Amino acid sequence: MRICLLFPLILMFCCPTWAAEPYKGSAADKLVLPAQGISVDLKSGEVSRKGVSGQCLEQVSQAGHHQLVAEKMPGDDAPAVTLNKIPVTWISTVAGEARLGSLKLSRGGSLFALRKWKTGDKQTELLQDGQVVLTWKRGSAVKLLQVRTGDVAVLEERTDQATKLFRYRRNSNGDITTDREELVDFGSCKPGRLRLKDNILWSWLDCDGDDRKGIYRISLQSGEIGLPVISDPDADFVTMPKAFKLSEGETVAVVDGTSAAKYFHFALNGLLLSQTGEVRACSSDAEGLQSWNQSYRLRALATLYAKTGASVFSDLARKSIRLSLSASDGKTGRAGSNNPSCGWSSTIYGSEPGKRLSLMINQAMISNALSASCDLLGSACPTHLAYRITAASMCLVKHFEPQMDAETGLYRIDENDGFRFAGSVAPWNWQIAFAEVLDRINDDALQLRAHEIAMLYLNSWKSTSNGALWRYWPDAYYREKGLDDEQFRKQRFEDTGHAGISLLSLGRLVDQDLIDGKGSVGDRLDYLLSFGTDTPRDLDGKGPRSGRWFPSGGWANFATDRFKAAMKSPVPGARSADALYAYVALFDPDEPFHLTVDIFVCADICRRERQLTYESWQSYLTENPFFQLRQSEARSESEITPGEFFKKSNFYKP
Repeated sequence: MRICLLFPLILMFCCPTWAAEPYKGSAADKLVLPAQGISVDLKSGEVSRKGVSGQCLEQVSQAGHHQLVAEKMPGDDAPAVTLNKIPVTWISTVAGEARLGSLKLSRGGSLFALRKWKTGDKQTELLQDGQVVLTWKRGSAVKLLQVRTGDVAVLEERTDQATKLFRYRRNSNGDITTDREELVDFGSCKPGRLRLKDNILWSWLDCDGDDRKGIYRISLQSGEIGLPVISDPDADFVTMPKAFKLSEGETVAVVDGTSAAKYFHFALNGLLLSQTGEVRACSSDAEGLQSWNQSYRLRALATLYAKTGASVFSDLARKSIRLSLSASDGKTGRAGSNNPSCGWSSTIYGSEPGKRLSLMINQAMISNALSASCDLLGSACPTHLAYRITAASMCLVKHFEPQMDAETGLYRIDENDGFRFAGSVAPWNWQIAFAEVLDRINDDALQLRAHEIAMLYLNSWKSTSNGALWRYWPDAYYREKGLDDEQFRKQRFEDTGHAGISLLSLGRLVDQDLIDGKGSVGDRLDYLLSFGTDTPRDLDGKGPRSGRWFPSGGWANFATDRFKAAMKSPVPGARSADALYAYVALFDPDEPFHLTVDIFVCADICRRERQLTYESWQSYLTENPFFQLRQSEARSESEITPGEFFKKSNFYKP
């Protein structure tokens, strides 16, 4: 079997030599986030926070005297939630058919969550204790920022309107009403991360131009945006350990350094400080969490291990593999004629409520991530896991074999699937991702089929002065719909998101010279980036423009200088799983590494109170204040005095 992965810094499609020696300096068995009170046993995978432990402990929060705990067991569609140790039963009834966001707990004990639908009207809903209280139409991006006794704060964004912050009032019974107050109109500014404290909104904003990107302090009494208090696109909110004894205020970090250092910093901030301990690896694929979240995170972790040899990454990757395999339909009793035991079925794509679909694209994303990551881990991927991964891949190939159409040379969507496109020739991203599944099996006929599918894909491309163009669907789909030439030419070109899925697998299937002969992916990438971070939806520059369409994921396998430069700062969705994969793909451990992190505390003004410097990725991994790698015999942070903490670290106070 060929073992190969594309790395963008060399832009070659041969097997790279990222086989790093184990990094002895990281031989820790515990990952600790001291400021958040989270610890992960890297050997068992157990996550602990606020006195609660579990393999997939997603949330432990406190509001007043109420405590909320949310965790999953392998294969769970929705988390098991307890409020003051009493099960919250409505969670399982509202999850699964749509994507359920994180829960927020009010001081009165009410639970709130956003739910976004992928079918029907594709609306977004705010739930209060299981009941829909507010609804936003399709095309809205909504964030629930804060829940208070008298109101909730909601950020609302639409591509055709300015983003706004509202407060929705609660009545005397505590129920949300439609009565709302506009607090901030962001105009042309695009919000990033936000923190709402009393009547002050702290926000990272992009207000057209690098000199107006940074941290803003916005009074909710006036709603005026004004000028940034820290004018730097790399500024970000951070939570620091109490041992630092910083002044009171909002803590902000500003990073600067070489490309390799910044890629590493952004990757680790997302992989180790968010979803810490791979707590979503237990999830089923009901909401696409295995296929669109865990698959990218797993690839990123395994790639970091291959590049650095640091065991923290192999430990977390192994946990992810183990739990993802345990979440399959065969392990959870969900297997059936349309849902193979080796697959991970979803519930958000079906035409009927609760119907489980094992779509080819979802299975391919998960299977490829497992296979690629086990290859990257090498001897750190146990034999029994490698065997299960290979067996699952072969099982999936067998399951989808009846959907192979000899006439077109492509796969179809099962006509009995209950999917809205059932019976149609499958989209290109499905074809290319599944071609990688075929290619990873040690079978000449399957590998030949994979190559032939890839060539059909490349032959559908159109080469232009701005690079390669292709459509979402193969030509056969349009022919079967009866479109004539003029109607065909009017069909949309592919969008950046689905293009990135195809590009994630393409480099394994065909050589670079074949790709270049059909059209330049790099030129197309640079064309998209010419629009700034608000890239257009479609490859030809058409469609709405939004940070949502910023090219990521597989685009990193075709990285250009312009893309590398853009990724030196936090891009839109910087902590999304596909963006984290892109940062990791760009990171080269042999490139110069220098990173400076300035820590500011902001009140009426912002003052720099610390500066951290790192001259190697090894020092950043083991000496930064955001997370710590410890051995179990080491003393806990509570036993280390502030003086010792600073003495053993490279911090100074200017």
